Amino acid sequence: QQFTADRDRERKQLQAMGLLNTVLYLVLPVFALFYLFLRRKYSYWADRNVPHEPGQFPMGSLKGMGTKYHLIHITDRIYHKFKGTGSMAGFYVTLGPTVLVTDLELVKQILVKDFNSFRDRGMYYNEKEDPLSAHLFSIEGEKWRYMRNKLSPTFTSGKIKYMFLTMQEIGDEFVHSFDKYVEAHEPVDMKALAQRFTCDVIGSCAFGLNCNSLKNEGSELLAMGDKVFKLNQWQMLKAFFVMSYRDLSLKLGLRQLPVDVTDYFMNVIQGTVDHREKNNVVRPDFLQLLMQLKNKGTIEDHAEDLADKITMDQAAAQAFLFFFAGFETSSTALSFAIFELAHNPDIQEKTRAEVQRVLAVHGGHLTYEAIKDMTYLEQVVNESLRMYPPVGNIIRIANQPYQLSSPNVVIEKGTMVMIPAYSIQRDPDIYPNPSQFDPDRFTPEAIQARHTHTFLPFGDGPRNCIGMRFALLEVKFGIAQLLSRLSFTLNSRVKLPLELETKSSMMEIKGGLWLDVKKI
Repeated sequence: QQFTADRDRERKQLQAMGLLNTVLYLVLPVFALFYLFLRRKYSYWADRNVPHEPGQFPMGSLKGMGTKYHLIHITDRIYHKFKGTGSMAGFYVTLGPTVLVTDLELVKQILVKDFNSFRDRGMYYNEKEDPLSAHLFSIEGEKWRYMRNKLSPTFTSGKIKYMFLTMQEIGDEFVHSFDKYVEAHEPVDMKALAQRFTCDVIGSCAFGLNCNSLKNEGSELLAMGDKVFKLNQWQMLKAFFVMSYRDLSLKLGLRQLPVDVTDYFMNVIQGTVDHREKNNVVRPDFLQLLMQLKNKGTIEDHAEDLADKITMDQAAAQAFLFFFAGFETSSTALSFAIFELAHNPDIQEKTRAEVQRVLAVHGGHLTYEAIKDMTYLEQVVNESLRMYPPVGNIIRIANQPYQLSSPNVVIEKGTMVMIPAYSIQRDPDIYPNPSQFDPDRFTPEAIQARHTHTFLPFGDGPRNCIGMRFALLEVKFGIAQLLSRLSFTLNSRVKLPLELETKSSMMEIKGGLWLDVKKI
């Protein structure tokens, strides 16, 4: 019996060793192949003798993004490390070799001169599963050109002035939202109030919604904004993954937006369109213009109908883009501008004096024409956008091979290219004392003295931000409304120097932008 037991034990040991050997024979080659695959991927720039930041799996050169660092911290470090060694540096986004532009002339070539080689943004969209993702910001090639031509007339000065009427209705509510803080001598979270204001403006102009975010200190649309913009580390990594592997992501049916976000916006837009068409309701907003493109193919009231009309899904996607592109970016720009005015009381007073002087000329009314006359206010907004660009990196994709001379390398078709707007706009060689808030950097003479591509808050070239003028008007209107009736100082809760929230995909400050406010 003992002999039989020993034989059984020995047989089991041999079976276990055989199984282990089989596993090792199968697994080790897989690991070896994976290792060689990664080594090949992360030697892309070295093989081409391009100055570069090393990468390692799974984040590439973005190790620590979303936990220890914000994305602009990483790209800023790479920019300053390699600036002057050539027109670009290489780095890795997950597994993908990526170009970081470090030379202003190359910025100009990519965005303007050689636009046709870098026409697309490389954004992932899935028209079938996720129709809202197929908006102007994402779509490519002829689809983009067609939609840009359709939408451009909706953002002329005349049409923006038309939408300004809707914006004016919310202005007084914005000022009144500060009343309870003034009366209670409590600090305000400037970013939170700016978000409510821009949410109400965009909700009204894009969807015809009375969100009442200011009145109710929140709204369903505001909550949807958080779902779209407040991404954790893995959501940011997924966003980079679907951009890097778009064909695979499409085959897998991956979505860019959560299902509940898509359902909410589709229902709101479809419901509003149905109500207006059924009851012949006409309103001065962006959705009305989209309805004209859907029903007539043109926004010209007296023009003949065109054959090429946009679909309901296309109209909904562009209305969503108005929210997506205008909500968080405008609230960021507005809150940082007010913060800097609170931090620099002499500049605040100078800006207020201009606002009051221009208002007196216009009979005390903050009209479209009055805002156009506030030239120093425009300098204040531009300086704030220089220091805190809502989008820190501009992304383009090479849609054909592109030869560089320094370094001597071909940017291959499909390669992602990043233009570090934040780094350029904070470069001390371009803007001395870049952390100092100085609106005089944007006098006509100062602008003329700089390279044309040192200020990029809205990109440049044929694919610049189509809603730039609307966004600037909204921010200037918000600041003028507040300064005409309120004064701002820093609250002790603000930690200086400001520290970016690494978990945010946008420029958000840890702890918030807390200000004390008084009536004047």
